[in-house]
Amino acid sequence: MRNARNYYEEGRLQLLPQLLNECIDNGFSKEEKIEALRLVTLSHLFSEEESRAEKSFLKLLRLDPEYKVNKEADPTELILLSERFDTAPKFFWGINGGAAYNLVQVMDYQTINIDLKPGTYEFTTSLGGGLFFQYPINDKFSANIEAHYVFRQTILDREGTEGAAQSEQQSVTERHTWVEFPLLINYKLPVNNFLLEATAGPSFHYLQDATFSLEGRGENINNKDILDNRNVFNMSALAGARANFKVFGPNYFTVALLFQYRLFDEVSQSTGPAFTNDEQNTLLLSGYKDGNYKGHALWLKVGFRFPYFNPKLK
Repeated sequence: MRNARNYYEEGRLQLLPQLLNECIDNGFSKEEKIEALRLVTLSHLFSEEESRAEKSFLKLLRLDPEYKVNKEADPTELILLSERFDTAPKFFWGINGGAAYNLVQVMDYQTINIDLKPGTYEFTTSLGGGLFFQYPINDKFSANIEAHYVFRQTILDREGTEGAAQSEQQSVTERHTWVEFPLLINYKLPVNNFLLEATAGPSFHYLQDATFSLEGRGENINNKDILDNRNVFNMSALAGARANFKVFGPNYFTVALLFQYRLFDEVSQSTGPAFTNDEQNTLLLSGYKDGNYKGHALWLKVGFRFPYFNPKLK
């Protein structure tokens, strides 16, 4: 590279391709290849070999898609050549995961025991993670297609009414496993230090597994399959913000805060009971009957976003 730099400073640009091409293919590090391809491109521009200049500059961009010419120092010919190439990412892909604070909205209580209050839901979290694909629509808007696996637990605590025995308490736990498919539209917000996006859209849910446990008053029930008594398909609306921080190369670390509003009730009104006659009797003696609810959530997610480049002439 030292000889190539000397030739360039001496104005002997026509000698650069012969000197550098073999080393570009075999010997140089990535940084040296980028510098060498820049010099070869300048040589072809000096010789008015536009086609060869385009080919060598394209090889440079494939090594470093985010390469930027120095508009203060680089020759005008190189600057004009760089403007003829489309170097924007064609799409992004990545992984993300996180935790959610569950916000259970009770639609109607179905209590049948006057010694127990309707109850309140404990603070519980969901855990989820998956993959996403992001397609740029224009400079401001992009679209996300995502697929997540989500584990959710809710706990309903029912205390005894005033004057009831201390044993008149009950804890009802449900554990769900969902597959979710968010479809989001993102809008870039004007922040200079990092990439900030507002994001919103629908999410489609498929319930894979649902279990029910009851402890306290009456006979306990442990991990009963209640999938038949829950709506397998559901839908929610998502809205929030996502911050993207460049961490290594062209890749980003992402942090998102999202509110998820469940649109439909979760307890099925059309399918038959998941409980046997004996189990239904146990529930009646325990003073419990399925109500109806929606499981909203406040999500905090982190992940990594990777771009896919395919530089080419415009």
